[in-house]
Amino acid sequence: MEEKLYPRRWAILIGMTFILVAIQFSVILPGGGAILVMQQYGIEPMMFSMIMTAPYLTGFLFAIPAGVLADRIGLNKVLVTGFLICLVGVAMRIFSGSDFVMLMAGTIVMGFAPAALNANSAKLLRVWFPGKANSFAMGVYTAGMSFGAALALFYGSHIATINEGWIFSTALVAIGIVIWLLLYRKHPDGDEIDKEPIVEYLRVVLKNKDVWGISIFAFLVFGGMSNPNSSFMVAAITTLAGGDPAVAAEAGTLSTLNTVIAATLSMILPVVFVARFKNMRTPALICCAGSAVCFGVLYFVPYGPMTWVLYILQAVFFCSMMPIVKMLPALLPSVKREHLGVVGGVQATFQNFGMFLLGSYVLSPLVIAVTGQTDGLVFYQGIYIGIAILCVLSFLSMFLFSNVRSNVADKIADEKAAAEGKAIEA
Repeated sequence: MEEKLYPRRWAILIGMTFILVAIQFSVILPGGGAILVMQQYGIEPMMFSMIMTAPYLTGFLFAIPAGVLADRIGLNKVLVTGFLICLVGVAMRIFSGSDFVMLMAGTIVMGFAPAALNANSAKLLRVWFPGKANSFAMGVYTAGMSFGAALALFYGSHIATINEGWIFSTALVAIGIVIWLLLYRKHPDGDEIDKEPIVEYLRVVLKNKDVWGISIFAFLVFGGMSNPNSSFMVAAITTLAGGDPAVAAEAGTLSTLNTVIAATLSMILPVVFVARFKNMRTPALICCAGSAVCFGVLYFVPYGPMTWVLYILQAVFFCSMMPIVKMLPALLPSVKREHLGVVGGVQATFQNFGMFLLGSYVLSPLVIAVTGQTDGLVFYQGIYIGIAILCVLSFLSMFLFSNVRSNVADKIADEKAAAEGKAIEA
């Protein structure tokens, strides 16, 4: 696909970013109100982390079906269905009272929207931004994840009861759905519907080692770097500062600053930093190494200005990683555009599985087993050392797939040159 300037492309980007902000706000909100949630539902950090990761279990189970359906019946049908189911789950939390089981059920239902969006974001932006603007568009989209998290962490740490948050998040998701329905239009070239037998085209995609490589990379980046930090940040900073509940608001402010910086720079750095490299591995090495250092030392220095400096630096390093991960399906060689939904679905399956698994069922149990602590500073030090190790593993996993171009425009140029070369040979 040559680069085209579709008139509705910015409206589509605004719509998908706003609904992502609303969904991410709803998912991360318990992290901002961590103390309130644990008190109201009578749970400890281990069970709390299950709440933070529950939507990703849904994403793990339904991301591939969401990608396949988008390839077969069209993007918008799949997205709107996921959004509406999510709204039901968000609303369920309002009526959960202090019932942990109902809270968990509603949170699981919420995961249908992230499953649909994560599976199809690369496909949606590839068809509306088929060229140089794709990196910026993906940066804006992934910034929505951070902005939603930032709002949730700040808002959640400044409310009197968590039920206020449940009501507000329900209203926000409803508004997001309305905005999407108002702004979305069918692509001028129509939906690219794949008519191959499902078994055949799944076989083609799943035989591609690069698809598995980018999926493992997403598993480690989102599951090992992003989600545990978002889940534990406010509680960990509060503990580092001495455990005074009055510090929770300040911890929420720091968490918000971290995510706002990440959101803002994730729109800029894919264009001014990542795209300046020929391929992806070098900028990814810089980002992973910097994140590993920040996470590794963060909770071994006394709470104070250095805590703020390290969290700001971590945001700078990490803000380029999310666009890199989410662009990869559209950058892989030898992947048909009509297969991007299922490729994104496979990657999103691993991404969601990592976000569900690593923080709650790998990091936390390992730290508890090693330290004998279920809370407190030693517990959080162990968690963040684990995150630092996963930063290193994230970079190493990039050697499982091709060292792809750093932007869609260069990939298109490579494909065009290869096609012209074949034509000359013929």
